[in-house]
Amino acid sequence: MKRGTALASSAAAARADMSAARADFPWAGKQTYLNTATEHPLSVHTTRAMEEYLHALTHGPDAARDKFENGRLMKEVKEMFARLINATPGEIGFTPSTQTGENIVIEGLDIEAAGGNVVTNDLHYGGSLLNYENRRKGGMDVRVVKHRDYQMDMRDLERVVDKKTKLIAIALVSNVNGYVHDVKAISDLAHAHGAYLYCDVIQMAGATPIDVKAMGIDFLACSAYKFLQGGRFGYLYVREDLQGTALKAKLFGGRSTPTGASRYEISTVSHLGCVCQHQALQYIHAIGVDKIAAHARPLIDRLMKELPAAGYPTITPKGSPSSIASFQMKDAAAVRAKFKAANVIVTTGGNMRVSVSVFNTMADVDRLIAALA
Repeated sequence: MKRGTALASSAAAARADMSAARADFPWAGKQTYLNTATEHPLSVHTTRAMEEYLHALTHGPDAARDKFENGRLMKEVKEMFARLINATPGEIGFTPSTQTGENIVIEGLDIEAAGGNVVTNDLHYGGSLLNYENRRKGGMDVRVVKHRDYQMDMRDLERVVDKKTKLIAIALVSNVNGYVHDVKAISDLAHAHGAYLYCDVIQMAGATPIDVKAMGIDFLACSAYKFLQGGRFGYLYVREDLQGTALKAKLFGGRSTPTGASRYEISTVSHLGCVCQHQALQYIHAIGVDKIAAHARPLIDRLMKELPAAGYPTITPKGSPSSIASFQMKDAAAVRAKFKAANVIVTTGGNMRVSVSVFNTMADVDRLIAALA
């Protein structure tokens, strides 16, 4: 990393270590926070960088602002994200959100005009399913495959994919239960029919290794505020040989370029989000995603063992290598009351979803289990 980019940005990389992570995320010391699948707390490093940027915007001079709003910082963020998923920087574009990225892919493939269809499943993100439902009402052929026991049976996918399928769209890690799809098998199925594979990786990037080449992913999008550790900011990956050919740029703005995945960038990136990610990605790379995933494994495994035995059946398949596990509740209101009394933060909608990150320890799991006793 070049010196003088933003803040003393090497601080995040220098201190990033699993043993120090608890202190790097002060929120973890105030509550038992097991809810990264909803939003990741900010580290002290990202906060300091953003505070310096906001100070520059408030007090000037212009040179102080320019320290953060420059092409070099954006370039480094793209390079770091590309390295995270084994892509090239030219395959990465900025997008405001995961949903924006998915819409860019749907529009750019001209699916409806070509008389094609889209295949997805009910483990995809609810906002995406709403998107596809509205497109179906508008005339698009959309096929939603139902899960079997909260996982995807390839035979069910194979039955609905045909020669008119243009896109298979999945959440690589489901936000519903942390299920990790057999992405290579799905990619092979798509490519065998002349279709492409889009993956929403918001619940995977930064927590579990991603290799777009080995996995056979054609398009990918994610926001940064979950396991990428902060920033209302997003990324779009487009395989290099598909740019401008299979995937047309349909919307244009001041950031659109003739080449590279930035041709799909519609507007100026969030500079504050970029500053945040500049720190967060350094932190993630300094630890290493392999180590982050290994740190999460025993925490999730213990939850998967003990909560079902305590009367909370899991809907997460055993061995699913994500940082998320979900459990059924007989009395959601009672569970919420117990967690509130114990100062434990998880998602308790239809199911209880627990998600862990670098700052979590086995003591957090102990407190969750004790709260439910």
